[in-house]
Amino acid sequence: MAASFPSKPSWDHDVFLSFRGEDVRKTFLGHLYSALNRVGFRTYKDDNELERGSDITPSLLEAIEHSRIAIVVFSENYADSRWCLDELVKILDCRDKLGQMVLPVFFHVDPSDVRNQRGIFGKAFACHQKVTTDKVERWKTALTNAADLAGFDLQSVNGDESELIKKIIEDVWEKVHHTYLSDVDGLFGIDSPVEKIISLLRLDSTDVQFIGIYGMPGIGKTTVAEVIRNRISKEFDGNSLLRLEDVQLGSRHGELVKLQGQLLYDIVGVQDLHLRDVDDGIEKIRDRFKHKKVLIILDNVDHLDQLAALAKEKSWFGTGSRIIVTCRYEHLLNDPGYRVDAKYEVPCLEFYHAEKLFSWHAFRELSPPDDYANISHEIVRYAGGHPLALKVLGSFLSDKNRLEWTSALEELKSIPPGEIFKRLKISFDSLDDHQKAIFLHIAFFFVGMDEDNTIQILDGCGFHTKINLRSLIQKCLLTIRGKKLGMHDLLQEMAREIVREENRGEPGERSRLSFYKDVRKVLKHHKGTNRVIGLKGFFPETREKPFSTEALARMSNIRILQLRNADFVGSFEYVSKELRWLCWERYPQVSIPSSLNLKKLVVLSLRNSKLKYIWDVSKVLKNLKVLDLSHSHDLIGTSDISGLLNIEKLIFKGCINLIEVHQSIGNLSKLIYLDLVNCQNLVHLPTDICKLRLLENLNLYLCSKLEELPEDFGNMESLKELNIGCTAIKHLPMSIGHLKNLTNFFWNNGGSLLGSPGTYNLSPLWSLTSVKELNLSFCKLSENSFPRDLSGLQNLETLLLRGNAFQHLPIFLSNLPKLKTLDVSECDLSDTSGPLVVGSPFLWQLNLRKNNFCSLPVDLTSLPLKTWVSLTLCNKLKVIEFESGKIFITYHCNSLEKITFKGGLSDSSARPIFPSHMHWYHVKRLTGKQLAKLEHLLGLKASLKKCSRFFRDFILTWSKDRPIQGFSDYMEPIYNIFLPEGTMPCGFNHEDNVACTIVDVPRVSSGSFQGLAVCVICHIIDPDHSTLAITIEDEDFSRHYHTRLSPPFEDHKGGVMWVSCWRTPSLVNECKRFNIKVKTDVTDGSNGSHFWIVKRIGFRLLSEEELDRATDIWRESIRTCDLGPDPPFMVSTRLGSWTEGWELREATPSHGHYWPRGPARCCNQNSEDSE
Repeated sequence: MAASFPSKPSWDHDVFLSFRGEDVRKTFLGHLYSALNRVGFRTYKDDNELERGSDITPSLLEAIEHSRIAIVVFSENYADSRWCLDELVKILDCRDKLGQMVLPVFFHVDPSDVRNQRGIFGKAFACHQKVTTDKVERWKTALTNAADLAGFDLQSVNGDESELIKKIIEDVWEKVHHTYLSDVDGLFGIDSPVEKIISLLRLDSTDVQFIGIYGMPGIGKTTVAEVIRNRISKEFDGNSLLRLEDVQLGSRHGELVKLQGQLLYDIVGVQDLHLRDVDDGIEKIRDRFKHKKVLIILDNVDHLDQLAALAKEKSWFGTGSRIIVTCRYEHLLNDPGYRVDAKYEVPCLEFYHAEKLFSWHAFRELSPPDDYANISHEIVRYAGGHPLALKVLGSFLSDKNRLEWTSALEELKSIPPGEIFKRLKISFDSLDDHQKAIFLHIAFFFVGMDEDNTIQILDGCGFHTKINLRSLIQKCLLTIRGKKLGMHDLLQEMAREIVREENRGEPGERSRLSFYKDVRKVLKHHKGTNRVIGLKGFFPETREKPFSTEALARMSNIRILQLRNADFVGSFEYVSKELRWLCWERYPQVSIPSSLNLKKLVVLSLRNSKLKYIWDVSKVLKNLKVLDLSHSHDLIGTSDISGLLNIEKLIFKGCINLIEVHQSIGNLSKLIYLDLVNCQNLVHLPTDICKLRLLENLNLYLCSKLEELPEDFGNMESLKELNIGCTAIKHLPMSIGHLKNLTNFFWNNGGSLLGSPGTYNLSPLWSLTSVKELNLSFCKLSENSFPRDLSGLQNLETLLLRGNAFQHLPIFLSNLPKLKTLDVSECDLSDTSGPLVVGSPFLWQLNLRKNNFCSLPVDLTSLPLKTWVSLTLCNKLKVIEFESGKIFITYHCNSLEKITFKGGLSDSSARPIFPSHMHWYHVKRLTGKQLAKLEHLLGLKASLKKCSRFFRDFILTWSKDRPIQGFSDYMEPIYNIFLPEGTMPCGFNHEDNVACTIVDVPRVSSGSFQGLAVCVICHIIDPDHSTLAITIEDEDFSRHYHTRLSPPFEDHKGGVMWVSCWRTPSLVNECKRFNIKVKTDVTDGSNGSHFWIVKRIGFRLLSEEELDRATDIWRESIRTCDLGPDPPFMVSTRLGSWTEGWELREATPSHGHYWPRGPARCCNQNSEDSE
């Protein structure tokens, strides 16, 4: 799968403060900074005023780029500082290119003086003009633009600085709280479990790893998994997080097929694979994933059949894949049929973090006010460090008085430890009756559903849904992500328990039913009553005998009815007239019974039904707003649907035998959404469809027999999104240019041959001034299909041209001023013309994947800062000149030989150039200035493992007086080096002719030792079949370290000395004794004794000071070696793969290369690549 691009920059700081220090540092600015931190915003304030020179430092530039909001405090002397003015230019540049928000604050200055550079600002510029002129115009423009932004003026609050700070805090909160709320939960105690699990994942290993995360409900397993995914997903070819909610017993098989389909879509991007059953899904997963490095998170697993269907065997996945399983109980991870490689139990929060989490939700502060400190401590203690309970209780108490706090505490004290439901129910009991009903409805029926559909249904039940949803969200009882309703499974269980308490003996006397056995009992034995207002019955695909409609008739007040694989016999005449939502998946009849009274129905969903026509029942569906007949394969036509007077959404997706849509569709004056995806036999659209003046979304994707759109198509004046991809349409009606509200247009053929070959008529598109996204992939286009000037598409942000036949990039790409994403992958681009200058200053993503050029077809200097450029599978590309600040994805470029860094590597903006999964098998030259700054290249370790020619031809010729520095920031141990055999360095305790030694740690004051050095002297007999490994473990195996190394050169035999040094404070401070073992990992199954002979092993405990001077140890090692004038191989460091875990694991042999880390020196003087 192609590498993905980021949709936004990563924000390391919420707020960046720009200010003139001498004016405000110790007064207003100091108070503002304290207030921002107190509320919990991560705020950057530069305190190095005295160190400021003429240019802004790289670290400050990076801080600006990675801040979500910049607050610029304009004070009297702000314009005197050239540093401040340069800072302002950078901030506004980030606003334009990165979407950063800017908030100006006018502190004792007139905004018009700032805008027009008058008064004290004018005087400052008069001085600047005398000294420098090249920057003055940029400074003036920046001041004018900043002053035009909405901000705050101290005079507007009558000079009250505290009031001004309050308003700023409120505004910042409003701007960021939607994204910040999800971040802030992760700030409380999550770093430790995340880091430990990432260490267990062994990301440097190419093995497939299965990791288990377990813990009590609500403890934060899902949150931890999400954070891990966000941190490491860029290292993989594809990733997926599947939320496995408790599926109904009778429908588990169908749910597993859906999950398999979702997993395939997440990784390979293919929908509608039409999986026949679980076995078919397994076969497709195995086939599609076996060569991909994937990250899969299976969240909330509760049964082994889920694992068997989604990720049973390591052989299903490509090398380096990681599968993370979260579940409640450890025993699931110990099952003989599914053993994980490592597991981790998520603990309760420590009190310090628990108090911060509770305080945040109760006070929007990181600690409680003094007068609430004691009672807060008590409540936190009784909540037991349980994150969900702390959030719910804090949100519940946030608007309560002191008396109510005391009452809540007394109730908590009466709840036995471990009874989490009762703690959570305190918040539920505080809701009013409408809020309680909505909460229970959502918990039973609407989790995972679209927010708008839910509001329509519940409003139809007489609720004011929208305002009550907001209240439930504020109380942490509900979440909404991407328009989908979400609720923690523990809260859902609480809801079920609340309803179960209504009548434990007779489920038919309860208000809501969803448990399979209860539903079956009520329907089979006619046990329902008028107390039932909602029922969810999902049955096995192998249907039982039909139920009688009399069972439904007894539930005369039912409003919500969800069924799957159910059948009924009898008359529907007496079924409840109160139904608002009827969802009947796999409805078994060819028509809707005329006796069914649906006058109050708001949503009718009959997905996968046996319907053939929508009969005249449409005349009695006058309140219906949504009709969903998706995947009803027997549906032929719609007949007259003009009776659906209030319909807003019509969904016929996957109705593969639908031949026609009735002309009466033009009478549906309120229709907003029409979905005809994959209606493969639909030949034409009725002309009256053009009368739909309110229609906003029309999806005709995969209507493969549809050849044309009606001539008056442009009359649909509200249309915003149109998809005609993979149709037979070749020409557009000229009226399409009248769609002034169209923002998204898709006409891609998806790489298939469904669309007829021929020349596409694109001319009507060029007048679509509002369009933001245009997809013309695989449309058999060439450069001649476009005019030279496309400036009419002035708002175009995303242009997808994948799979067309361009010899060079079209010239019109220079004239798209707002373009952010450009995909010209698989376009057969070659070197027939010079590099194109890209005209947009906002370009964020450029996909050049799988093209045939030998050199880059784009002028890199024309690309904005931090543009992501994908060069994956550009197999003819030989040379890359990296532009500082640009980000490249360059794996599997099989001909790549040379990489040059223009401008050097000292610029911190070069930081994320190398993803760790790139493959550079043939790279042999790396050139550029300031290569000693290689510490700025994240992921270099894993990248260089693939570069054997680079290692031989470049590292070996590295100048003797140039150390390779900086790798230690990203690796453990601090260093590894292989040397020709020498004597044991000074200060090492050692034993001869052994492969194991015991270390007794001296009893000295705590913290005296912080690390360990190991020296192994051995003899290589056959380097082709083995690697040498060191294992360190304490006596009870609770701490375990392991590393393995290949010999430095494939043809070397004889004596070597391996010196390794690393930081292990917990090992050397908390253990009285530990073992150091040396063994060989071999590839032929033998014990390896005939490949290596260990002659001597030694160790040395290191203090913090000695660790800081760790290079002294290997320099001493070098002095013991007789290198001679022509040493047999390089004196260099070697990278090992180190992990620290909590259970003893056998290491897997590694046959990869390990790469140099500094500060090593090479003895060969020749260096052709040492620019």
